[in-house]
Amino acid sequence: MLLPLQVAMAVPDKKAISEQTLRFAMLDLDRQQVTKSKAENPRAKKRSSKTKSTTSPKRAKNTSLNCLTWSAAQINHKAKRFDQYIIKYAHKYRIDKDLVKAIIIAESCFKVRAKSHANAQGLMQLIPATARRFGVRNSYSPSQNISGGIKYLRFLKDRYKGDLKKIIAAYNAGEGAVDRHKGIPPYKETKKYVKNVLNTYVKLNPRIGRVYAVYQVPKMGNKAGRHGWQYNRRLAPHLYKK
Repeated sequence: MLLPLQVAMAVPDKKAISEQTLRFAMLDLDRQQVTKSKAENPRAKKRSSKTKSTTSPKRAKNTSLNCLTWSAAQINHKAKRFDQYIIKYAHKYRIDKDLVKAIIIAESCFKVRAKSHANAQGLMQLIPATARRFGVRNSYSPSQNISGGIKYLRFLKDRYKGDLKKIIAAYNAGEGAVDRHKGIPPYKETKKYVKNVLNTYVKLNPRIGRVYAVYQVPKMGNKAGRHGWQYNRRLAPHLYKK
């Protein structure tokens, strides 16, 4: 049996119910107005999503390859921070420092902490196996990374007897792929990589461009002869010993 107080508490308050119903009705009306305004102005949603995309850092435009458009002056300015290592190891292992810079531009745009999906790391993007192979313990150390990358270039230069295109292709795809295909592998990425490196290299060292322009195989008719190298020496005498 309920006491009078308990009975009073069990009976719902009509005034409270009416206020609650009114509040729900007002919320429902607000929702209807918002839906109607969106329907009348379909661009509102697009504008809001566009605003989010521009403010979010994850939506930022990928600028990793913008350095390919840099001028020689811009590249040298960016490389100035690492010149002590580039010049030191390029001289030690007899590799053109401009080729080293061209490789770094194509690999990392001079980003010390760069890391690829294949786990290639650092300025010259050494994978762990290549890093161990050439004595690099910390691929994010500019000195060690550049040293290891230049050692690898020296190894490739000896392997391919100075063939620049094979050296660059092997740096990207590995010497195994270059050996199998007896030249630049038919991979879209590798072909583009070789082109980018050569373009940057010629930009830094215009003499390389002249070499490609004047080179002619030393043949006379169908037999090897003196005509080719004599022709080349006339057009590019600075490349020949006196």
